[in-house]
Amino acid sequence: MPEPLKFISAPIFRYNLIKNDEFRKYHTLLGEREFLSPAKIKDEQFSQLKNILIYSYQNVPYYHELFKKISFDPHKFSDFEQLEIIPFLTREIINDNYDKLISRRNGYYVGTTGGSSGLPLKFLLDYDSIFKENAFIYFFRKKLGYKFEDKLVTFRSTEYGNKLWKYNPMYNEIIFSPRKLSKVTIVNFAKKINDYNPQYINGYLSAIWYFAKLLEEYKITLKIKLKGIFLISENLDDNRRKFIEQFFKTKSLTFYGHSERCVIAEEMNPNIYKFDPYYGFTEKIQMEDNQYSIIGTGFLNHVMPFIRYRTDDICSPINQFDKITGKRSSTIGLYGKNNEYLTSSIWDLEDPVFKNITTYQFIQEEKGKAYLLIIVNKNFQISEFEIIKKKISQNCKGIIDIEVKIVENLNLTPRGKYQMYISSIDKGN
Repeated sequence: MPEPLKFISAPIFRYNLIKNDEFRKYHTLLGEREFLSPAKIKDEQFSQLKNILIYSYQNVPYYHELFKKISFDPHKFSDFEQLEIIPFLTREIINDNYDKLISRRNGYYVGTTGGSSGLPLKFLLDYDSIFKENAFIYFFRKKLGYKFEDKLVTFRSTEYGNKLWKYNPMYNEIIFSPRKLSKVTIVNFAKKINDYNPQYINGYLSAIWYFAKLLEEYKITLKIKLKGIFLISENLDDNRRKFIEQFFKTKSLTFYGHSERCVIAEEMNPNIYKFDPYYGFTEKIQMEDNQYSIIGTGFLNHVMPFIRYRTDDICSPINQFDKITGKRSSTIGLYGKNNEYLTSSIWDLEDPVFKNITTYQFIQEEKGKAYLLIIVNKNFQISEFEIIKKKISQNCKGIIDIEVKIVENLNLTPRGKYQMYISSIDKGN
């Protein structure tokens, strides 16, 4: 659809979203829940859990066979603990049993996850699950005063050729490509945002942070008054989050979720979350060092239900809430010549030597060797390059050789997300 027509049609798109039956149903449920006792909320969660178990048994070949095999009758399901008899669902099992996990062949679209932290995954999602999930997200955003008619500027990856941005009428937002953000395009980004005059910024923390750093470096002023910042889809760096809140003079908010739509968690305090009982049933399986693997059974998706799906995420309980600490298999360091493991603390990139580095990224393809890609600001002097290389070499203590490169852009994931470390090292060897 042409951009001018999108702007004209935006109210219709918005109306279709907030007046959708599933959206209204869940948004009403969440509002009414504020006045219910914990026991009543637990009863509602149990009812939804039993419903998805019965549905899966009756309509999904994989679960029908599995439940028969383990003698599990969902009609007799009477206690949360009885779920433990069902084996975990993993990415490998989903890929091996893809067709048998499908309940029907209409009213769905294809979802995917990347392979950056493990095995890539393709799955099916109900169209209605879009509206259901949006009810949760809108409800969470109310903490920062969000209203349906408010405008968003979003930094996340999407496909639109060589354009720097595109308008999305469904969410009243302009989406900017993190891949196109640089010192060359920053003026264009800022002008478009000033012209649009949004109330909220939304997107990946890494992209919003880099956007703010470029504005600061080139002394570009945004003539907008923000009500808040919504952060999505990345583990949060506390220092970067603090910087953007101070720079834009507003609070930020995030939630935890994933594309498979099994689990969602609202941020109650900075980095402290509460799993939502109306979205799914979340289990926490203890691993070690007070860390727990997050297991989810989703309520929103019926075309391909995931029961006891073992996510790649871990959490640590804090009273009645949880700190979600990211991926079990994520790469957060480099490997030395003799298998030494080097975390981010060794690099000391807060040292004044690195004051003119805007951002950076490590890439490793073999143990004992790595690249450090750096983006420098306009104050950077070429004489600083040798000093930086010497400092890095000292910090490595001779156990890893790092080649430093000045670049214009870092490597982002296919979805436009930033990773401090990109590694093809097999950590098992």
